[in-house]
Amino acid sequence: MIWEYRVSRCIGITRTVAAGRLAVVAGSPGANGVMLAIYFWLALSFATSLRFGAPGLRFFRGIVWLNVIFMSLLGVGFFSTAISEEKEEDTLGLMQMAGIIPLGILFGKVGGRLCQALLLIAVQYPFTLLAITMGGVTSDQVRSAFVGLTAYMLFLAGLGLLCSTVCPRNRTASGLMILGLVAYTVVPYSAFEVRRFLIDNGLMSATSVWASLLWETGTMCLFLQINSLLATSIGESPWTAQAISNVLGGATCFLAAWALFAVCTRNPTTESASRGLLARRQGGYRWFAPGRPRFNPFLWKDFYFVGGGVGMVLVRVSFYLGLLVASFLLTEFWWGGIGRQLQYPNQWAIGLYQSLLLFVITVETAVLANRTLHEEVRGQTLVSLVMIPESLTIIVYSKLAGTLLAGLPGACCLAGVSLFTRAGWHNTGDFLDSAAGWFFLSHFALVPNLSMVLAMYMRWGGVPLAIGIAIGSMVGWISCFEAFRVGQNDGIVVIAALILSIACIICHTWIVYRLPLVASRS
Repeated sequence: MIWEYRVSRCIGITRTVAAGRLAVVAGSPGANGVMLAIYFWLALSFATSLRFGAPGLRFFRGIVWLNVIFMSLLGVGFFSTAISEEKEEDTLGLMQMAGIIPLGILFGKVGGRLCQALLLIAVQYPFTLLAITMGGVTSDQVRSAFVGLTAYMLFLAGLGLLCSTVCPRNRTASGLMILGLVAYTVVPYSAFEVRRFLIDNGLMSATSVWASLLWETGTMCLFLQINSLLATSIGESPWTAQAISNVLGGATCFLAAWALFAVCTRNPTTESASRGLLARRQGGYRWFAPGRPRFNPFLWKDFYFVGGGVGMVLVRVSFYLGLLVASFLLTEFWWGGIGRQLQYPNQWAIGLYQSLLLFVITVETAVLANRTLHEEVRGQTLVSLVMIPESLTIIVYSKLAGTLLAGLPGACCLAGVSLFTRAGWHNTGDFLDSAAGWFFLSHFALVPNLSMVLAMYMRWGGVPLAIGIAIGSMVGWISCFEAFRVGQNDGIVVIAALILSIACIICHTWIVYRLPLVASRS
């Protein structure tokens, strides 16, 4: 009787909490954005149908990749904050004191988010059936793709809930979620490459048990199976190894979150402003301690309490050096024979390192820039900043300089490998010598500027949304260039880069204008 009462109470509370999270999907900004993207891809497919065959396949492939990117960003910024946001707001204890069992809290927090995300996918199904009438796609392929996307969404919901349960803060949960997605991609891809390497060198038979196991491991990632899903034959089951493994993975993560809930939420209260890796003066590592501000106090505060101080600088240096070693090992393993025939030694390894650095620095700068304003908004300290007899522009840029100073190791590594190695100098020259290079660089610069703007409007998810907007802008521009046969060195590409640069300037202007309004409402 007691168990039946608890189950019924759990279901009732779950419905209440989930209903509070579930918005009207048809009128939400996410649904409008997805529908706009679908109409864009539809118009682009018709525009390119005269020059390329199977316009329906091109249209559907674009929609699938759009959903994969959107769902990945949604998992990082949406599911990974289900429980950690309650910890930050110190309201998880109140929910437990009200008699809500852990299963009810987990179902209630993730249920509404999952329903909203699944409905955003389901609402696209009737529109994607247009791909069948356009040619190149069958109904079985559409069905298999949507089953794979739904399974991937369930996996993201479970993984995000687990990260949110284990981690005390939103940013820690989002970081752990990103590492989980990296492992979700790297492990299957590594299994494919190890299998190929062993078979090509005669170290393993293609029909052995280990070869089959490595192949099945490689088929668990949706990113690597999109082409297989789009090539599904008539009559094949849509429940592939990727769909089954993703559903089982999501369920396992949910059960793990349920099992660890009591341990990880025993002391739910977190610090209003985390000290990160900062050491106290009473400890043995006093030189890590921030001490007293001996220079600009705004720069000092954000360097230590947002960027992590000297301790995080050393961690970043170690990470970037490890990334350099990993780039050399990966290129030697995959393209060692071809790489030795290039004009400069280790040109592919250095090129891979430069590409990885560019992506990592962009994301890191966006996170630090977002936290610069988000910490002030969340801590309701903007009023104090506005009341200081100092120009608000100077205050904002001093805080931004502090966070950028903490992220300086990445920029130094990129500048060092680009300027002081022959292969790096050659790759940099080729990249900046074309208008396409400046076009891509302007998109990278747009991400941190957008993340700062979104920090004033969103409690969480500003960085994933900024990345999503930048990716959408890049794909849109490139698709228009392809439709109108614009070359990578044409003047229209330069104009697009200038437009994006102007957008970055507008972001800075809007930040200075918006901050006093946000402070007055806090």
